[in-house]
Amino acid sequence: MIRLEGRLLVDGRLVPGRLEIDGARIASVTPGRGTSPAELPIVAPGLIDLHVHGFGGCDPIEDLAGMARALARAGTTAFQPTLFPREPGALGADAERVWSQACALGAGSGAQPIGLHLEGPFVNPEAAGALSVADLATPSLEGLRAILGPPTGGGRGVRTVTLAPELEGAGALARELARCGVRVSLGHSRARAGEARAAARAGAVGVTHLFNAMTGVHHRDVGLAGIALTERLLFAEIIGDLVHVGADAFRIALAARGPGGLCLVSDALRGAGTGCDVFHWHGREHRVRDGAVYYPPSGAGSPPTLAGSACSQLEMVRRIVQHGVASFEEAWTMGSATPAAALGLAGELGALRAGARADVVVLRGAALELAEVLVAGERQ
Repeated sequence: MIRLEGRLLVDGRLVPGRLEIDGARIASVTPGRGTSPAELPIVAPGLIDLHVHGFGGCDPIEDLAGMARALARAGTTAFQPTLFPREPGALGADAERVWSQACALGAGSGAQPIGLHLEGPFVNPEAAGALSVADLATPSLEGLRAILGPPTGGGRGVRTVTLAPELEGAGALARELARCGVRVSLGHSRARAGEARAAARAGAVGVTHLFNAMTGVHHRDVGLAGIALTERLLFAEIIGDLVHVGADAFRIALAARGPGGLCLVSDALRGAGTGCDVFHWHGREHRVRDGAVYYPPSGAGSPPTLAGSACSQLEMVRRIVQHGVASFEEAWTMGSATPAAALGLAGELGALRAGARADVVVLRGAALELAEVLVAGERQ
């Protein structure tokens, strides 16, 4: 039996109390009385990253186990390994290889994969952002079958697919994904408001990195971003490095949706968590500045291209809190409870409650220093 005492994050509030863990599960949560002294450590459910391409010098394709260990050391206890677009057959092979590795990981192996996120290839080339346009594909059921594999194969672990709803064939693809139990997240898109709203009504459940690589808010057509801010059927990812989304825009999103509608994601790349200023990946140089990752300028006078993040979810929580964008309780809810709800795992992950999986972190001091991480009751 493991016992942890401190300020427990329970239902979005910090309360003094004691947590008991028996094996892989939380056995009991006992709130105390009175105020919650600031000197007590914070005990919170582990962070859940719905969108992460790599971390700690590792990526899902080459070293999923190393990535899982590195994420756990940074406070993320569950994650969707996120794959970049490729030709559907090749992407399906990648998914099969990554998911077979994921299924072999034990609780003591770090953060636990909870399904794969495919960021494409069925997205709009005009909103590709840092994605390779050459690797995108037109939405088709044949392409989807090449990715998910045979009907008896379990879909190769694919849990979320980013899709641009305005593309021809996207509607049929979205319906087939929903039939297969795969989440549709709208992103890398030039969708107008009506197209985005129709996709939400037809079964889309998420929005990929709100504000980035999508139609923004205009007073005559609020675009995909505007629908993400107002449509309660959609859980919206948001990158919290305060570079991809500035502090004021983040405040607008939080005011519109509340912490229960936003999922804090890292969109981290392989060099994140290493402290390096430059790293090479997929044959390209990546430069780190202010917690974000850029491709160098393609020519004289051109700006660098924002490619992803170099921050962990915990680092993002610290930034959001330190800049007064959100309270700790709001920021941590966006990083834990809301992603669990978005995946339909609210009873299993993202909460300190009896019976839930014992994914728990302990933080100390005003700087939110990470003191301890448990995944399914196993210290990492």
